[in-house]
Amino acid sequence: MLISAAAWAQETRPTSSTIFGDTGLWFVPLGETTPKGTWSGAVALVNFDRSEGFSDITDIGGMFAFGATDRIELFGSMSYRRIDADLVPVARNGQPQDYLINKGWSTGIGDVNVGAKFNLLSQATSNGYAAALRVMAKLPTASKDDGLGTGKPDFQFDLIGSREFGEKVELAASAGIKLRGKPDGYNLTPGFKWGIGGAYPSRSKFRVVAEMVGEALFDQAQTFTGTPIGTAGGPPREWDPDATRDLFGGFQFHSSKGMFFGAGVSYTASYYLHRRDFLTSEDSDFDRLGLQVRLGYHPSGVRNYAPPPPAPPVTAVNPGPPPNRPPTVKARCEPCTVQVGRASTVSADAQDPDGDTLRYKWGSPTGSFANANDRQTQWTAPGQPGAVPVTVTVDDGKGGTASDTITIQVVAPPRKEYTFEDVHFDFDRYSLRAEATRILDEAIKAMSEDPNLRITVEGHTCNIGTTEYNLALGERRSNAVRDYLASRGVAASRLQSVSYGEERPKHDNSREETRRLNRRAALTIRMQ
Repeated sequence: MLISAAAWAQETRPTSSTIFGDTGLWFVPLGETTPKGTWSGAVALVNFDRSEGFSDITDIGGMFAFGATDRIELFGSMSYRRIDADLVPVARNGQPQDYLINKGWSTGIGDVNVGAKFNLLSQATSNGYAAALRVMAKLPTASKDDGLGTGKPDFQFDLIGSREFGEKVELAASAGIKLRGKPDGYNLTPGFKWGIGGAYPSRSKFRVVAEMVGEALFDQAQTFTGTPIGTAGGPPREWDPDATRDLFGGFQFHSSKGMFFGAGVSYTASYYLHRRDFLTSEDSDFDRLGLQVRLGYHPSGVRNYAPPPPAPPVTAVNPGPPPNRPPTVKARCEPCTVQVGRASTVSADAQDPDGDTLRYKWGSPTGSFANANDRQTQWTAPGQPGAVPVTVTVDDGKGGTASDTITIQVVAPPRKEYTFEDVHFDFDRYSLRAEATRILDEAIKAMSEDPNLRITVEGHTCNIGTTEYNLALGERRSNAVRDYLASRGVAASRLQSVSYGEERPKHDNSREETRRLNRRAALTIRMQ
């Protein structure tokens, strides 16, 4: 055994295919997959027994797998099937979930299985567990009328885990769900598929394989409501199907070029019925035993874990003086928004990892600094609004520098809001009252203080009189106010007058006590 194991390269160990074609032990799959661009294949005789009909079921066929990527394996299998059932009538004690056996002897094409296995973890990369998800579909190519299949597609989903222990033993386990199609007249049940197995020695040309596989059915109450097929009578209307459990043991030889040959025996541990309790067409002492033989090719094997190479030795060298490390700096402004001509305090928070003394230098495209070489100084904003970048640079005197930039928003001072009282007139008059001069003098003062201030004088009337007359009266009232302002030194270019007559009453015109307030001139502000 030790000589045989040495024939295999240390990078890989031998492996083979399951009865469905994917990489595995025999019946139980591995969490590993065929590498990208490589393939494997086998021909096999698969034989097992079921107590329903005292049936001996044999598939002789082939399987194939291809590595689509290093983590995706596509596989499939097909076979020629033979079923020998000795119970009389054949379906008296029910039918298996995957074969609607209705004849004592049936042969023909079996079902085709196709699938994909997705490797999630590989022991070769982390020396941990290998894990995979396997998805399979059964294509109903076997004849339902001959009892070789169900005539409906099935689907199976498995989670797989495996690992090599101590470079001696390969262990694997799988668990999944099988979903069965529903032939007319049957209520075939889904089931929980499971399997465990191991191979020893895992790196030898000669290996012993031991496995146990089975299925727990979700519904033990099976019924048949259809018309019997065949000449031997149909199944009972109700029966309790056997949950399957098969034990397997066998030997396998692997050549260094990837060929493998194996033979073994399976034992149906879930076979609970006895021929002595039923009428059968013949006796048999091997109801529970099945012969398993296969010949295949899997050249890539399974990659082994390769530990990383040791780190190169470290040669001690004189490190010399440590290199100069540059300083770091963070600039701040308080406040960061100022009016034109106002000041902001700018500060630099700097550190040097080597403890060097730092020098500071402030700069900006506009504005001015009280002292551009201080860590903290005042910056005076320019006379124009806008965003101004302010930059500080620190120097450790040994070639290490650092800079940081802040942006200070320079804004114009808020404009003063002006509101002037209305100038009121007597009925049908446009001459200024004595109290009007106080209001207008306030406007004159504001305009002398703010050269950007412009005024529009609006002339208004009450609703007494015609529209044409009131427009003319409103114009005379606005002109009277405008002329007064001009006489007090306000430039004519800063004044406008307009008449709205009775169109824009500010107060209720239906009562005299409020109507008289509409006889007015309004001063509205315009800013240049």
